[in-house]
Amino acid sequence: MVPGTVGTDLSPTVCNELIDAARRAGSVEEVHEICSLLCDHAGFDYFIYGAVLPVSLVRPRHVIISGFPHDWWARYQDRGYFAVDPVVQHTTRIETVPLIWNDIDPGHDPRGLEVREFMREAADFGLASGVSFPVHGRQGECAILSLVSRDPHARSENRIMGVMPFAQLLAGYIHEAARRAFGDGELLLQRPRLTDREKDCLLWAAEGKTSSDTARILGISERTVLFHLHNAAEKLNVTNRAQAVARAVAEGHIVPQFP
Repeated sequence: MVPGTVGTDLSPTVCNELIDAARRAGSVEEVHEICSLLCDHAGFDYFIYGAVLPVSLVRPRHVIISGFPHDWWARYQDRGYFAVDPVVQHTTRIETVPLIWNDIDPGHDPRGLEVREFMREAADFGLASGVSFPVHGRQGECAILSLVSRDPHARSENRIMGVMPFAQLLAGYIHEAARRAFGDGELLLQRPRLTDREKDCLLWAAEGKTSSDTARILGISERTVLFHLHNAAEKLNVTNRAQAVARAVAEGHIVPQFP
């Protein structure tokens, strides 16, 4: 048997079973169990699923389903490691490809010394190597599923490469299961309902158009454009046009248009 694959039995059949379970899942406990099974089948020791919700651009909300050692997770939260964790930074930069932890180079980070110390400390708690799979949701949320091993990368590399195609696929299903599990109280953002006209006005404002420009483009009066922008700002709980555009983009109310 190839070193680093001992104890793994992940296969397309197992992956399909986990997908079916994720599609049926309706509770946090069920999502936790699916992630735990993925760990067991793929030969990893720990997992974590997390989502960053753009309820605020400077104070986003975090939602976590943790399969990390309790002591490490408590320390992580206590020390505010969200701001240092390179996996979190990878996800919030809108990256879409998996991140193998061995590829992290603290020397390319402005907080390199802190990142290096963070990674050393994580390894001391048993999180020595791993791979993380980003997911970007339809309401602007950034999510990540990480699978972690106590073994150094040299011993876990084959497991990491073997799990990547399966976990890349499963991460999306797990994210959707988590959305259902948390419901409107947590992961499903309490997004206001913007009208089509409000979205149109915000879209052109995002393009740098003035109210009079937008009025000409949409064939309505400037007063009506201002009315729609004001209503949108109130629904989005902001006070000016720039904030309304930023919040509308962050929450996915307005998206790039295609001919």
